Amino acid sequence: MRTILLALGSLAACAPGGTVRRPGFDTADTGGDTGMADTGDSQDTAATDTSDTGGPCAVDAALVDDTVCMDRYEAPNVAGADPLVMYTFDEAAAWCDARGRRLCYDDEWQDACEGAQGWAWPYGDTRVPGRCNDDKTWRTYDHTLLNGWPYGLPVSSVDSLAALLEFVRAQGSSAAAAADHVAALYQGVGGGTDTGCVGEAGVFDLTGNVEEWTRRRDGGQPQFHGKLKGRYWAEARTCQSGVTTHGDGFRFYEIGFRCCVDAAR
Repeated sequence: MRTILLALGSLAACAPGGTVRRPGFDTADTGGDTGMADTGDSQDTAATDTSDTGGPCAVDAALVDDTVCMDRYEAPNVAGADPLVMYTFDEAAAWCDARGRRLCYDDEWQDACEGAQGWAWPYGDTRVPGRCNDDKTWRTYDHTLLNGWPYGLPVSSVDSLAALLEFVRAQGSSAAAAADHVAALYQGVGGGTDTGCVGEAGVFDLTGNVEEWTRRRDGGQPQFHGKLKGRYWAEARTCQSGVTTHGDGFRFYEIGFRCCVDAAR
């Protein structure tokens, strides 16, 4: 299957909006997240702040539908920090689990994005160019370089994009080339930088910036448990849009995630 996907790459590498995307990069996760590694650049962040706020959520989370506390920013859930990318669904779930949280369900994510009015965008029914990070110029990627990103790395402890790229570069020449390519393609901005890109619950960057893994409320299918929401920096999509065609071991240079936890009762 991997050989076939790579052969399709020259035909499928199209700009956003094309019918085929992400050639040669949907492979099974054969290693999984095997533990907690010290990358040398891990840091204490607001993502681990569980201090008593007098309410149902920690200070770094917003209450959605009175039932769930959702990270205000994309992982690593730190204001101004570049969102993490290149995590598979399984790795994203493990990252949240390591912090006492979980991946958000797709319906929770959509509720936070569209608000009580059911808006198409976090801020209203009409898209405002530049309001969110969703109008950057698309950059051509090399799927062969991206495929050098190794599977099975213990990335649950990584708390910054810089630390992630440094850790991957240390794994060998192919991994370093993949990390360098991701860095060249990356056009995300720090969490909350676009101050107007926020939903009524106080959750930032739900559309644009990085596309986000969510868990399908209906359970999905074997090895296909995720739904990608929000799209990314070079393509705008509504709160209601979603992608379910990528498996649990899929990763890409513009895919990130955020975490949730059930609200305290």
